[in-house]
Amino acid sequence: MRSPSFVEALAVGSLITPTAWAATIPTESYSPSGNNVSVHLDGFPHPNPTKSYWQDPPHRIASLRSTPDLPTDQLFDYVIIGSGVTGAATAFKLLSRNPDLSVLMLEARTAASGASGRNGGHCKTGDYKKIKQWVDLYGEDEALKIGKLEQDCVSDVRDFVHRYNVSSGWRDVETADLYYTQDEFEKAAAVVETVFRGQEARDHWRWPEISGAVTYAGHTQNPYLTVCAMLELGLEKGLNLQTNTMALQLTQVSGPSDTKWEVKTDRGTVKGSKVVLATNGFTPALHPGFAATRFLEPVRNQATAVRPAADTSQNPVFRRSQGYADFPGASGDYVTRNLTDDSVVDGRIAAYLRGVGRVTYGHRHWGEAAAAPVADWTGIVCRTPDGLPVVGAVPREHGLWAAVCMNGHGMAWAFRSAEALVEMMVEGAAPAWFPEPFRADRAWKGGRH
Repeated sequence: MRSPSFVEALAVGSLITPTAWAATIPTESYSPSGNNVSVHLDGFPHPNPTKSYWQDPPHRIASLRSTPDLPTDQLFDYVIIGSGVTGAATAFKLLSRNPDLSVLMLEARTAASGASGRNGGHCKTGDYKKIKQWVDLYGEDEALKIGKLEQDCVSDVRDFVHRYNVSSGWRDVETADLYYTQDEFEKAAAVVETVFRGQEARDHWRWPEISGAVTYAGHTQNPYLTVCAMLELGLEKGLNLQTNTMALQLTQVSGPSDTKWEVKTDRGTVKGSKVVLATNGFTPALHPGFAATRFLEPVRNQATAVRPAADTSQNPVFRRSQGYADFPGASGDYVTRNLTDDSVVDGRIAAYLRGVGRVTYGHRHWGEAAAAPVADWTGIVCRTPDGLPVVGAVPREHGLWAAVCMNGHGMAWAFRSAEALVEMMVEGAAPAWFPEPFRADRAWKGGRH
């Protein structure tokens, strides 16, 4: 597995470089994995995704099937589709409450191989900039619930890692959102207290040419290992994990039987009293109702891990976590939407990500020579028009639940969203702290909560 010291050496490439997007499926795309693409169903997970830096080498449970044969004869209390942080947390929390539950998890590819194992390695808040927008849209009480859930979620993931001694390279770091333009910095500074301005920001963060910085506590990790640890704890409590088993169709069963749902897969059909969609950007392909709302939008994300030319071992700049929202040329040119193919990387974006570190950090920190690329990979995230997750019962489909579309912010939304979902399914009502604007039924109401 990627060791913490190696990750630190590469932090600039995968931990602070901004998300980049592709405008179209580029002609210069290539597959870093070198795999031959097999059958890919439109909208479903690609069978040969790019190799994520975090997933090299694969975890010991990567291709686990708890039972050699798919348990098609058993009726499960819960069938969870998806083994990312949302699915893993849901299974772990259900079985922690009641280890007598029967829980089956279906994963189309290897364990935690989706967005949770393909992100930039951050675990931090960051949507604080939207607090005024949330107040205007939802009122002060709901806006505060959203902000508190984000912070509590990050704290809960941290507590989980420490409580269970998870070896995922977790580090508590000082983090910041860095701004190059004064206007954007002032917008952010208007809603927070801890800021560095002008030369003070440049001296503290040692980034040339920034106008200011908003500083707060953050964390870095190997997200793949964190999620796999959740899955392993679920397995210890009785979770049946079936990897490389793609859910293809959901069928609601009527009549007196306890079977409420059948899930057709490429290996057979399984049965459950309740089904949980933890399918993120692949949800519209599996559920026509969600697809019809056009509320969930799959988006392809791309990341690069690089090794700076300079010796960074004693440089405090590389012991922090930082990102920037307004770096010149970093947004607007590359946007790929409604695309679920993560088998390729865009060569133009890869070239940009490999070279941007020397510009942002400055030659003195980065070194004069070009950075050595370690890995390029892509992953599929999911966006909603309001930027919030979709959590709760699926309307008019009794027994079908969803916690999807984390908007590329899963480490700060998913763990607590899973807790709320479990509360809804077990107790019949959402907890008092759960924000109304997260509710799944808003997808059918044009985004209104």
